[in-house]
Amino acid sequence: MDFKSTPMSRFGLALLAVCFAVAAQAQQQCAVFKSEIGDVQKYEQEVNHLVDSLNTYAEKAAYAARFDEGRTNAKKVQYLAGEALAAAQEAMNYAGEAQYHAEVCGIDAVVTYAIRAEELSIDVRDLAETAYVNAKKASTAAKLGDIHFYMRRSLQASIDARKISEKATWAAMDAHASCTHTDDVATGKN
Repeated sequence: MDFKSTPMSRFGLALLAVCFAVAAQAQQQCAVFKSEIGDVQKYEQEVNHLVDSLNTYAEKAAYAARFDEGRTNAKKVQYLAGEALAAAQEAMNYAGEAQYHAEVCGIDAVVTYAIRAEELSIDVRDLAETAYVNAKKASTAAKLGDIHFYMRRSLQASIDARKISEKATWAAMDAHASCTHTDDVATGKN
């Protein structure tokens, strides 16, 4: 049986090659998505950890009986809030990239959770910035009452950031789990 190359058979082979290429491209986009959404999760967890650490110092500064004790703790809060802000910014950046790749991936649940993770990451970054700005004001305040005022504002913003950071972490985890394309079809590994 001889196989003769006809225009129709060449068209069929070309169409088959295009289908495989599109499937491979979607799979690669999902691999990129999984990496980026994993980074969102990592940085949101870092924000959560840093905020937990700074809350102890923020409470001490917010209710300090002496000026030097308040200032010392406010400076620690400023440092940790700055680190939390940097991590929140990274999470937000990765969330934006992941959201783009989620749309290319095309799975509705992935897109929905990625959008949610991005929205929450933006909120976390804004709250981390508020916590940092108030901690900075507290660490340069000239009066104990001002330290108390700014530290309480910083403390509240950091508590809110931690709560939303947890939600962003869960949204990132849900987005990652919803991406059902496999990275290696032959082995079935994700």
